[in-house]
Amino acid sequence: MKISIYKLKNKLFRYSNEAKKLIRPSYEELLQYENFQRSEDNKLALSFGAGRCGQNWFAKIFNSHPNWIGTCERFSDYEAFYRYIGYYKLPIDKEGIFKLFNLASNRDMAKYQNSLIASPYLSFGVEELYKRLSPNYLIFNLRNPVKSVESFYRKGWYLDNENISFKSPAINISENLKRTFSRIVPHNDFFKDWLQLTRIGKLAWFWCTINKAIYDEFEKINNTDKIYIRLEDVDQNYEIYEELFNKFKFKKKLNTNQFLNVINKAPNKGPQDKYQYKDWNNLEKEQFDTMIKNLFPYYDKIRTKI
Repeated sequence: MKISIYKLKNKLFRYSNEAKKLIRPSYEELLQYENFQRSEDNKLALSFGAGRCGQNWFAKIFNSHPNWIGTCERFSDYEAFYRYIGYYKLPIDKEGIFKLFNLASNRDMAKYQNSLIASPYLSFGVEELYKRLSPNYLIFNLRNPVKSVESFYRKGWYLDNENISFKSPAINISENLKRTFSRIVPHNDFFKDWLQLTRIGKLAWFWCTINKAIYDEFEKINNTDKIYIRLEDVDQNYEIYEELFNKFKFKKKLNTNQFLNVINKAPNKGPQDKYQYKDWNNLEKEQFDTMIKNLFPYYDKIRTKI
């Protein structure tokens, strides 16, 4: 019943003026903003995350205010390809991608003053995107590893990678190119061992690999405003919203009920069938713990910082 109400509210949102802000612009429209001159009154924020970490919901908070547009995976096809070539270090010119993001942010700021661009597919380009786009804010969205892996599992990640052999990098045929390019696999000697892992082990590897890439590049960047958002701290937390309101100078403050309703604007829930940590077998838990310990043991040290 709760899922049905959620879907109904989300369908109603699609007809709102807020939703119209999120319609993907054509490239022809973006080119109209090629000569836009950004001023001190225009702010740009880039949000990075591993996925299933609340980025879509977080972007909708920004989008709920008239002086911001908050988008998530707006150009998901290009963004997923950007992840693919970035992770595998393929010799492909990225200038077109940089131009796309620059034009999109120009359009956003020309129409709405400020722009938040969020995507889990940008995780292997933090430093280069910072240099090319000059954002005022860098945001690292995280979610605890157990909940993240449970959520990836529900969404079907690596479901078709069991008991098959292929090489890395690979084109994994799926429903769409976004999924094909986004579901990376190890590109080093660990690949053979990875193939033998359970889905939980593979997902833990993925979560660690993405977050470590973001974490390492955040550590390299200085002289900018770096914000850390743990979903467990901010989810439906009105006090945190008030901090965001003041930090980003949102116009027209949401009341408590309006803020709590933002979740209904983010259509990204997985199927109802859950496979929770308490149901994992000993091997799955062991592989999960090993990945976290060896690849990204920093989560518990990171605190929400606005």
